[in-house]
Order: sequence, then structure tokens, then C-alpha cells
Amino acid sequence: MDHVSEFAQKAKKAAALTLPVVYSGVTAVTVYASETGTTTTLTDTTTTALTSAITAMADAVASAISSVIPIALPLVGCSVVVTVGLKIFKTILNKA
Repeated sequence: MDHVSEFAQKAKKAAALTLPVVYSGVTAVTVYASETGTTTTLTDTTTTALTSAITAMADAVASAISSVIPIALPLVGCSVVVTVGLKIFKTILNKA
């Protein structure tokens, strides 16, 4: 059974490494296929595609973070208040 578990771990690592490479290759192929009749080089096209993809990903992450912060910040604040309040309450009870 250890061999199966070992194989599963190796397969997960391999998938984590190969999936981004395959995805970027597929994305690059579609970019090359859609830009017919241009005189740009392959390197320029790749640079443009990667730059726009990374910019879009950064915008999506920033949007996700900015939409989660207004919800998460009060929750974290409440948990800190409850934690500190319980510590103070326990201290008062121990002194009484």
C-alpha cells in the first residue's frame, strides 16, 4: 500500500509541474493562430501574451482580495475582541 501512496504523491507533484506548462503552451498556440498577417516575431508575440496573461491574473487576484477584505476584516476584529475579552474575564475570575 505504501507503493500506491508513494506513486500518488509523485503523480500529484508531476501534475502540479506539468499542468502550467501545458496550459501556457496551449495559450501560446491560440495566440499564434489568431495573429495572422502580422510581422512581429515569435518572441514579441510570446512576451505580449505572457505579459497580458500575467496582468490579467494580477488584476483578478487584486479584485478577489479587495472583495474579501471588507468581509474578513470585521470577522478578524471580532475574534480578537472575543479572545482578549475572554482573557480579561479569566484574569478577573482568577483574582476573585
